[in-house]
Amino acid sequence: MNWFSARLALVFGIALPSSIWVRAAQIRQVSLDSAVLGDWRDQSVCVVRESACHDEDSLYHVAKLAEKPGCFSRKLDKIVDGKPVTMGTTECSYSPAARSLTCEFPRGIMRFTVISDKMEGTMTLANGTLWRKLTLRKSAE
Repeated sequence: MNWFSARLALVFGIALPSSIWVRAAQIRQVSLDSAVLGDWRDQSVCVVRESACHDEDSLYHVAKLAEKPGCFSRKLDKIVDGKPVTMGTTECSYSPAARSLTCEFPRGIMRFTVISDKMEGTMTLANGTLWRKLTLRKSAE
């Protein structure tokens, strides 16, 4: 039974086995999680000028961490001479209600708001310095 059928059963008071309710919740969670899955690309702009920071064309690959529900892996690439150069991987958590993706790493934290095919956010260093502003678009692949 799909999510729609389960909702109809609820409205009309039909008793359903608990396994159907669990499956419906799982389907809904997968749908909510899919908002952040995939490849995201666009600009990462430095806020602190006259520093080691440089504006970049960024490509982020977001994947589900099967062993950790609600957690995601995000591989960070910058594009140099038209080719991706991997900068690292971070673990992130996603809140569907807030549409927010949060990724902590040793040097700081990245926070994003996800709306449709757009992800906007910031990178703040551990000392509180706002380091980057990012605007990414989901790839159509």
